[in-house]
Amino acid sequence: MRADLAVKNGRVVLPGEGVVAADLAVRDGKIAGVLNPGQALEADQTIDAGGLTVFPGLVDPHTHLTMGDSPEPYLTETRTAAIGGVTTVLTYLFQSTPYADLFEQDRDQVGSQSYVDVGFHFGAVTDEQRAELDRYADEYGVTSYKFFMSFRGDEGQYLGIEGVDDGLMYDFFSDIARKFDGVVATHPENIEIVWRLRPRLMQDGREDLKAWMESRPDFVEAENIARALRIARQTGVTLYIPHLSCALGLEEVRRFRDRYDGYYVETCPHYLTHVSDDGTDTLAKVNPPLRTEEDREALWEGLADGSIQTVGSDHVPRRSSHKEGGIWKASAGFPGLATLLPVLLSEGHHRRGLPLARIAELTSENPARIYGLYPKKGAIRVGSDADLTLVDLDLERQVRAEALGSYCDFSLYEGWKLKGWPVTTILRGDVIYGDGSLKGKPGWGRYLHRAKVGA
Repeated sequence: MRADLAVKNGRVVLPGEGVVAADLAVRDGKIAGVLNPGQALEADQTIDAGGLTVFPGLVDPHTHLTMGDSPEPYLTETRTAAIGGVTTVLTYLFQSTPYADLFEQDRDQVGSQSYVDVGFHFGAVTDEQRAELDRYADEYGVTSYKFFMSFRGDEGQYLGIEGVDDGLMYDFFSDIARKFDGVVATHPENIEIVWRLRPRLMQDGREDLKAWMESRPDFVEAENIARALRIARQTGVTLYIPHLSCALGLEEVRRFRDRYDGYYVETCPHYLTHVSDDGTDTLAKVNPPLRTEEDREALWEGLADGSIQTVGSDHVPRRSSHKEGGIWKASAGFPGLATLLPVLLSEGHHRRGLPLARIAELTSENPARIYGLYPKKGAIRVGSDADLTLVDLDLERQVRAEALGSYCDFSLYEGWKLKGWPVTTILRGDVIYGDGSLKGKPGWGRYLHRAKVGA
């Protein structure tokens, strides 16, 4: 076989199957062959992956690239994605008006700035936007949405979003289920209970990270999850439950499975590694909040037994200056793209025995399937995009924010020694990261127009 690129002598991770010795042939940006070692293969360029493990390029289903203050978010944050072995990023766009202008602006920025491929989710917050769902799917290729159940009253004003209610959520769910086979994520926190709890903690003078958790306890997340599941079942929509943080929420999604199977569950690396009383300061403020050791271990169990289908970074490119002013004023969110895979390898595979093929399912195949990108993305098979992440499983490296390529100036994992790091990232057959430096160019990434599937 003749190829543009050959990746030889690696251990190839096939999601859902296992790890095999194989050589990969790439032609015209696609996987052209998955060959037994030693089969005839000539190429214009050959990468010796001896001693390395080859993953499908990661698909991060949950980022907020434009929510921070980076002047060029699609440049800086796809740069950190490439360093972390993430070749496809799905990011949320939010506003209270129709999306035409914002979509065109951000799509053009992807085309000129991005190192990796990017797709969009839209916030679903007004009836005016609901009326344009067909247009968003047909013209923009946007088939996934997010409904903030917590944006009641003035809670969403920092994004210019007026209060929402369950009736609006029901209508969005119904229309998306009826018009096309789209996916709706929710942010499940019962904010009305939070409004009662938060002032009491503030009056008590609490300023610790644990107080943030106590103001948004696990049952407010679990209650909203249960409500979203019931409305999803009633409407038939495909529901995506992001950033699961607690054992109580996990209990709800397990319990509902025998009544409705049209939903998927995600957790995030920080819920798998950090807890609210481990001494972390306001840098770790996030919604939902970090919780307890018991919650953390329950989430690892959920990854292992299949109750949780994906892991997303929930990456927000905020600088540490936005995390000042105490726990009640600090901004929520933090970076996580570049450490997504190293955390799962170090804490999941090496420490807890999570199989490599399971990690590939969680970070590549499953998000690609859920969001209409499979098998173009999320797979190592003939015809798929040649998106590959070559990993040194034995490489131990201390996390330094300055080396991760983000606009952010901090990492929750600063100083942590993680074992297992990407060393080469390949996007559509081109090396975009390798030998410790970026090889790709801004604008090599493409906007991902996802096809509308009839309901």
